Amino acid sequence: MMVFFDIDGTLLDHKSAELAGVELLYQNYQNFFGMDFNEFYSVWCKLSDKHFERYLAKECSFEEQRIERIKELYLKQNINLSNEDAIRIFNYYLYNYELSWKLYDDVEPCLKKISKLKMGIISNGDLEQQKLKLDKMGISRYFVDIVVAGEFHVAKPCTEIFEIACKRNGEKPEKCFYVGDAIETDIMPCKKIGMKGIWINRDNKTFQSKNIKSIISLEELANILCENMP
Repeated sequence: MMVFFDIDGTLLDHKSAELAGVELLYQNYQNFFGMDFNEFYSVWCKLSDKHFERYLAKECSFEEQRIERIKELYLKQNINLSNEDAIRIFNYYLYNYELSWKLYDDVEPCLKKISKLKMGIISNGDLEQQKLKLDKMGISRYFVDIVVAGEFHVAKPCTEIFEIACKRNGEKPEKCFYVGDAIETDIMPCKKIGMKGIWINRDNKTFQSKNIKSIISLEELANILCENMP
């Protein structure tokens, strides 16, 4: 039996950290943008998703997607940035984003409670950055393996990344759990190969499906795992 976790939105409060980083970027460079913060944040999120999807599709490198999202942001104001200027601006955001990393309050108590179980990570990200998150949050010791899209060039919702994680750890999918915050990206695909998907639904969103196991806090996870112990 093995329990895999997603990172962003599951263990790490990515959205709060992103918002903090974007707010400081806006305050420092707002004279260039010609829009209020709400519009700026909306554009930022769309460009972030767009270029990260390009990275996952292997259309660009991890650093290139950072550069391209900043260049496109400035192009909206007819400003052509060099790659060097774009990465300098992105690094200002990145510094503040990283300073704002924090775990959800229920994460460490949950990991301590189930620490005798074999645990791993399956994430759509860059290996070094995802390792850094776990290190800075002080939870690396809980995980025996980290499987990320950037290393294997296959990304969720493709089922292959879940298969790779199970196989690499010598586990049968039907004996594994996966905890994630996105139904379409995390839960549906892992269930296709027989893993037991658990949706961490922190906002208590409504979703009509009897086949989706959901929890609103990781405090509930230990009991679910105990119920499924062999």
